[in-house]
Amino acid sequence: MHTKKLNAVTLSGLIIGPILGSGILILPPLVYNIAGDWAILAWLTIILVSFIVAFIFGFISIKFPGDGGVTNAVEHVFGVHAKRLASIYLIIGVVFGAPAVLLTAGEYMVPFEITSPLTISYILLPICICVLLTEIRFLGKISFILSSISAVLLFLGGATSLADRPKAITIDQSFDPESFFFALLILFWAIFGWELIGNYSAEVANPQKTIFKAIVISILAISAVDLVVAAAIQWSNAGSFSGGNATVSVIFHSLFGQMSDYIIGMLSLFLCCSTYFLYIGGISRLMSSMSEEKALPGILSKRSKTNIPYVSVLALGLCNLVVMVMIQNELFTLESLLAFANSFLTINALIGIGAGIILIKNLLLRTSGIVLLLFFIVMLMTHSQIISLVLIIMLAAFYLNKHFKFIARPKRAD
Repeated sequence: MHTKKLNAVTLSGLIIGPILGSGILILPPLVYNIAGDWAILAWLTIILVSFIVAFIFGFISIKFPGDGGVTNAVEHVFGVHAKRLASIYLIIGVVFGAPAVLLTAGEYMVPFEITSPLTISYILLPICICVLLTEIRFLGKISFILSSISAVLLFLGGATSLADRPKAITIDQSFDPESFFFALLILFWAIFGWELIGNYSAEVANPQKTIFKAIVISILAISAVDLVVAAAIQWSNAGSFSGGNATVSVIFHSLFGQMSDYIIGMLSLFLCCSTYFLYIGGISRLMSSMSEEKALPGILSKRSKTNIPYVSVLALGLCNLVVMVMIQNELFTLESLLAFANSFLTINALIGIGAGIILIKNLLLRTSGIVLLLFFIVMLMTHSQIISLVLIIMLAAFYLNKHFKFIARPKRAD
């Protein structure tokens, strides 16, 4: 019988790197160029939002453990059809979003002059799939090592840059609400990933204690790195950030000099691979759970001796390969791929937070969740009309099916 489980450290290894993701490399200079001196306040705001999101999804994961993750809570609150809907959103988002993560790693590997970003993503895909097929604790350890190296280097780079080349810590610009809230909108993409913690809950030792500890470890580490890197971009003289052309590599100049671009390339590889592990690993468990409930083909429920849903992992890898071929044939750009994937991930997060608001009794956390839910809706409706159209169509289909039974009601799992 498979008894090896994730502990708080290895679970946090599956969280820290993916949540930091490529966002920590892209967002700090971008947000500073948008919000100026008020960028640090935008980062503090999004860190507070991250705490709320983390504990909402952590609460759900503890209360409704299992491979279905947050969708189990969605079923409890909104019914089995809503669970299917949320699961479909999440699966579609990851099928299209995961290749974008590997392509992002390829983009940052350019200083190594190995080959094209797309070719690098083709190489990374089978390597990541092979790692995902290994025993879960090994995957957690690999993710923890990659996350730790990335977090430590980013923290040291930011801290050293602040110490060696400090500017006056002042806020001289007048507050511009439009720029500030646009910066928040950009930063909102830095919090996705917490909703997938629950998909690993069935493989966590003592979930009630372990998940809470892992969340505390992860949110503190992520917050520390985010703040130090953002502060280094804003309050150090490491480089010029005008025009939006600078990258986070400038904060490594004090430590690594001309090697800074190579360090960023290595970190992008670590962070993007960690993100891929979290998303594909979590979604493969969701697919296996849906297969056991007869909502997906039965073959997807097959597991290895170490309890890995290997058929679902391989199926997702194949889907990602198809998407990459579509990119190669210019049916998608990296930007359009991210926009498409993010639309479904946002809607899924919206449904999950809605379930959490109903389930959570703590008044402060519930109120914070309501404010967050409203922000999600505003972001969703203003970010893209296409996203709004997708939401309306699928919610309409859910409503019609619920009331007119166009599709047979799926059976609940015992």
